[in-house]
Amino acid sequence: MNVHERIIGGMFGLEMQAPTPSKTGRVLPPSLGFAHVLLATARCALHCIVEHVHPRQIWFPSYLCGVMLQAVRPGTAQVRFFPVDGALRVSADTWLEDVVAGDVVVFIDYFGFSEWREMGERVKSLGGIVVEDASQSFLSSGFSAVSDYLVFSPRKFIGVPDGGILAARLPESLPQTVLQPAPSDWWLDALRASVLRREFDRHGGDRTWFELFQKTEAGGPAGNYAMSDLSRNILLNSIDYAAIRERRRANYSFLAGILGKFALFPKLPQEVVPLGFPVSVPNRDDTRRKLFAAEIYPPVHWPIQGFVPDHFTESHRLARDIMTLPCDQRYDLSDMERLADCFLKAL
Repeated sequence: MNVHERIIGGMFGLEMQAPTPSKTGRVLPPSLGFAHVLLATARCALHCIVEHVHPRQIWFPSYLCGVMLQAVRPGTAQVRFFPVDGALRVSADTWLEDVVAGDVVVFIDYFGFSEWREMGERVKSLGGIVVEDASQSFLSSGFSAVSDYLVFSPRKFIGVPDGGILAARLPESLPQTVLQPAPSDWWLDALRASVLRREFDRHGGDRTWFELFQKTEAGGPAGNYAMSDLSRNILLNSIDYAAIRERRRANYSFLAGILGKFALFPKLPQEVVPLGFPVSVPNRDDTRRKLFAAEIYPPVHWPIQGFVPDHFTESHRLARDIMTLPCDQRYDLSDMERLADCFLKAL
């Protein structure tokens, strides 16, 4: 495939870099510096937290990925929401009146950016258990000091077929759970999708990988399931994280220089390694269709209709307008120039 045929966006193909000998001093990301458990998915991590602490209530932001709710089995805890506005900030504090000691409160590092630190401190003062959903900030640093638990999703940043990480500030807080292998049908589909995407990037061909990816994303397990040995070895031995950090930040900064007025986060703090470049436009769906025609595939994080109550109007408005322009390590500045040009034309 030449550069004009290369698609921008979509899942990562399976990483096939040769392992680096440990004597070279490979630097792992800060997310792996906590006491942690390697699991099959991020929703497995949240499931383990709920099963371990047995909260009466678990609070989620009103703008979130719906699969997170699958981690809470019916009857284990009451699910409640708190408001998030169009700038991805917690927009009110009256909900804190209903938070009681022992409640689990989940805050999301949206796209790698943390905008909830002060509210987390207030939850902590009420005796709440703070979970930092860092699924979108796996390679960032400077995580909140008030977080009791952190959840990471390396699949959003590197080419592994499965993987979620549950980390704890205090090692003794980690659940001592016996883990099982992930369901084999699901894992084999996830592996096949990863391999097919890798081969597509090399040689082109059909896009069977996309259907498999959608299937495995929707049907990912939420239970006491371990990360596969393949993903574990790639995660710990085969990735140049410093290079990924540098490329993602450079691509983001390039887009910010051209598309800053559309960006939810026009400035890039030093500690942030972004998931993507989120923008908000009123004609989002039409713009996406035009980008699809140019082989650019910005995902929507996230549709929330049907599970977040309608009275969270600011979150629903954001869900209608937002999309994420890819800026990950697979692309260079020429790709970002093409993306920015197509985006502006699509508008």
